[in-house]
Amino acid sequence: MIIGYARVSTVEQNLDRQLVRLKEFGCEYIVEEKLSGEKRDNRVELESLIKKLRFKDVVVVTELSRLARSLQDLLNILSEFKNNKVDFVSIKENIDTREDNIYSKFMLQIMGAIAEFERDLIKERQKEGIQIAKSKGIYKGRKIKYHPKAQGHDKLIYDIIVNSLMSNESVAEINRKTGVARNTIYRIKKEIEI
Repeated sequence: MIIGYARVSTVEQNLDRQLVRLKEFGCEYIVEEKLSGEKRDNRVELESLIKKLRFKDVVVVTELSRLARSLQDLLNILSEFKNNKVDFVSIKENIDTREDNIYSKFMLQIMGAIAEFERDLIKERQKEGIQIAKSKGIYKGRKIKYHPKAQGHDKLIYDIIVNSLMSNESVAEINRKTGVARNTIYRIKKEIEI
């Protein structure tokens, strides 16, 4: 099925231009959303659409900015499509993953490289900021959540992890049971020297 996705940022804005282009393209069904694309969590119609997609469906937008407001968000959505064997078309940018289109592949690879570059820049700036804070003596690092003197829920989880480790449960099992990151479980294991 060819499914169109049309979005504007506010209720006052009009979807007509997008709807006309999506119908001209041949969309059999069109999902409409009037909400800012800044936060994906709020976009109920998009999330509902993604959950209903089936093998070889095609999602069509008039332009990339209708699907996502950030490059990383766009790449995450396109990755979900690819994992579910769903194709994608952006009319304005001439991206069409249905065909073995060299231009589409190139554009997606360039976008992926830019997103990776952005992530690396953020990490580098973060690292520099931490170094400066450390040199001024104001950086304390991330607060440890699960430890012997923790309180409430955090202490309960810590005790479950320690008891599980003492019972020779694997880190993977404890991770599944508690939802606590494996690195944290390994840290606790090292601290109690098992």
